[in-house]
Amino acid sequence: MAARTATKSGTRSPQGRRRVRVYTAWHPVLVALLEHVLPAGWYQCISEFQLAREPLRVDLVILRRRRRGAPPRPSLLTSVVGGLAEHTLVHFKGPTDELERDDARMLLAYALQYLVVAEIEDPASVALRVLAPRLTPRFVEALRSLGCALTPTGPGTHEGRLCVFPLRVVETVPANAREGDHLLYTVTPGMVADPGGIPALSPTEIAVFWALLEHVEQLRRPLPGQRKRHMKDEKRVVESFEKVLTRLVARVPPKQRLAGLAPEQLLAGLAPEQRLAGLAPEQRLAGLAPEQRLAGLAPEQRLAGLTEAQAVLALPDAMLRALSAEYIAALPRETQAAIQKRLGAASRRRPARRRKPRSPSR
Repeated sequence: MAARTATKSGTRSPQGRRRVRVYTAWHPVLVALLEHVLPAGWYQCISEFQLAREPLRVDLVILRRRRRGAPPRPSLLTSVVGGLAEHTLVHFKGPTDELERDDARMLLAYALQYLVVAEIEDPASVALRVLAPRLTPRFVEALRSLGCALTPTGPGTHEGRLCVFPLRVVETVPANAREGDHLLYTVTPGMVADPGGIPALSPTEIAVFWALLEHVEQLRRPLPGQRKRHMKDEKRVVESFEKVLTRLVARVPPKQRLAGLAPEQLLAGLAPEQRLAGLAPEQRLAGLAPEQRLAGLAPEQRLAGLTEAQAVLALPDAMLRALSAEYIAALPRETQAAIQKRLGAASRRRPARRRKPRSPSR
């Protein structure tokens, strides 16, 4: 991770100002990405490494083999994690940085210091990787001055030897177009300028991307007990991932987006008319009690569409008793039977009126 310092402004003297380590927010993203694509249990991913007893830290990611044997071939980011050595030092340039002359010299210096501090006897067990948006002429010239010539080995990949160390340079801009390397787009300038331009991800790559999103969220809101670090480009990282998330969700078919959601989650935020849109009348009323279906309707609305016999049966019992016998006799027989049944049941339910006793005559 980045070993940079920044001086906080304040009223104190320059000698008394506190120096604060500033980390580049893209570096934790790369570390999380590598951790998810490396074969499980085979490598230890070290985000920073102290080269001396003084606070000197290497601006590299260390991929250190943890067990002997032949590890399984990775399926993702093969341009970066394919063919790793026992110790692989990865020098990374984020979307807002370029390779400079000093990067070549510092890379060699870091490798030599790492041999001493990590107590490595055989330099052949150490390899170097460089990830950057593009190769720059000044970086290539600096490598050449150190006796290293690069040979293209594929779209965006170059091989060479820096002193005794095998070197692979990966240009993340052209390399992310390769199958299996699409996630490299998350550390390219395109992630800042055009987050929606990310290539179509495979299901496995999408799973890794969700893990990266969760990691980016922790950059912004550290877990309880964790101290928030000073991050260069932190705002750009967060904004870029949020835009990519919006574009990815837009590509997912609606059926897949809604899968697994409870009915109340599906309807949350919708107006009543939106919830009922497209439903037939009987579907809208399904599950409602009769009084709920009629609530809020005017009398003429409640009776609209009913036949005369149906309208009569919709009347309360008190109004049915007020109908004349001649009118009831003119109704269909089944309607008459229904009226008689209702009125008979109502009379049975109605308690008998107690007669008021007469007062004794004087």
